[in-house]
Amino acid sequence: MHRSSRALVAIIAVGALLSGCTAEEPGDPSPQPTPTGGSSGSTSGSSKPTVEFPARPVEIKLDGVVDACQSLTAEQQKQLKIDEAISEPQDVIDGKDSPGCSFQGNSRPLFSYEVTLVADEGIGYWEGPSNLEIEQKTVAGFGAYEVRLAGTSKFDCALAVDVADGQQLFVSFLPIGEGFTQDQMCENAAKGAEAALTTLQTLK
Repeated sequence: MHRSSRALVAIIAVGALLSGCTAEEPGDPSPQPTPTGGSSGSTSGSSKPTVEFPARPVEIKLDGVVDACQSLTAEQQKQLKIDEAISEPQDVIDGKDSPGCSFQGNSRPLFSYEVTLVADEGIGYWEGPSNLEIEQKTVAGFGAYEVRLAGTSKFDCALAVDVADGQQLFVSFLPIGEGFTQDQMCENAAKGAEAALTTLQTLK
C-alpha cells in the first residue's frame, strides 16, 4: 500500500518560505545550542553549520547513490518492522529533488521512515528562523540536527546528519495516525539514521 510521504516535505517547504532572510549574521556561538530555525534558503550547496560539530568518524559521500532504498538492508528493514520500500524523489531541500525512499510499516500503528540523500546542501541549511524546531544531536558519532515542526508533538521527527561537506543524510519518522509519542518518533528517527549510516558506508 503506497501512502504519500509528501506531508513532511510540504511543512519543511513552508519553513523555507518563512525563513525570509538568507544573510549570515555573527550570532552567539554557544557550545550547546538548541536553535529554533529552519531553511536558510541557501542554494550554494555549501551550507555549513554555524555551531561546532564533532569531527565525522568517516566521510560518507552521497554522490552517485541514486537509489535511496539501498540505504537500509533487508535485515535492517526487518528489525525496523518495515514491510515495503518505495523509491521516490524528495524535495526536502526547497526547490531541489534528491534521491529518496519511503520505507513503510503496514501493520498498526502505521508509519514510514523517509530517507533522503542530499548531495548538494549541507546541514547548515536548517539554521535560521522558520516554523521548525532545531536541536543539535550526535548520531553514531556524526553531528546532526533534530528537526521537528514547532508547536506540535504529534507530527513527526527528523534528523539531518552531517555526512560530508555540503551533504546530508535526512531521515524522518512519520507516523500515520496515532500511536507514537514525540520521544518515540525521535528515537525511531535516530534508529533509522544509524542503520542508514552503517549501510551507506558499504555502498562504495
